[in-house]
Amino acid sequence: MSQPQEVPFSLLSPDLLAQAQVIRKAPGEYVTQAGIPVEHFYLMRSGLAKLIYDPSDGDPLILDLYHEGDFFGEMEMVGVGYSDRSIVAMTECVLYQFTRDGFFRLWRACPDFSLYVLQLHCQRLLRSGNDKIYAERLVLKEKVLHLLQLHANEKGYFAYTKDVLSEMAGVSIRSLNRTLAALEESGCVRLSRGTIRLTGT
Repeated sequence: MSQPQEVPFSLLSPDLLAQAQVIRKAPGEYVTQAGIPVEHFYLMRSGLAKLIYDPSDGDPLILDLYHEGDFFGEMEMVGVGYSDRSIVAMTECVLYQFTRDGFFRLWRACPDFSLYVLQLHCQRLLRSGNDKIYAERLVLKEKVLHLLQLHANEKGYFAYTKDVLSEMAGVSIRSLNRTLAALEESGCVRLSRGTIRLTGT
């Protein structure tokens, strides 16, 4: 995980840290659990934990990892958050656990720490946005390739024009051209003089 070089412990005075409860979690133990409101702000002193999407009707999915110096629960402290996320210790974890009032005392008393929280939170938002873009592009590649396979002639050529393909895929010509270029780069298709041919046919 990319993060500012200075970890929060050097930003917080012993008096501020003393306001937190120090808790320990064994490997496999929940720190927070889906469906149970998060009522504290957590700062990782040591260990490794995983953030998982934990739906009631499906398998859990790992979304992120937390290391020393990472934090979570800041969203819930301001009244937003998810009800289908859990955080589970992967190794022995030691955490500082702050109440809501304690979190806001930290925020007001330590501007450098507040900036750290804001910086890292923005990094997470940027990364989640990039992950979404990547996933959407991957889905579009698979969709376009499937359409090409369905509508290729015996020689492997797509039977219609790019305009028709963009209508089938429900995307603009610009997005289609980017997707076709990515498919060509990965060796799935060959583009030549306005034609699209599946490779390996």
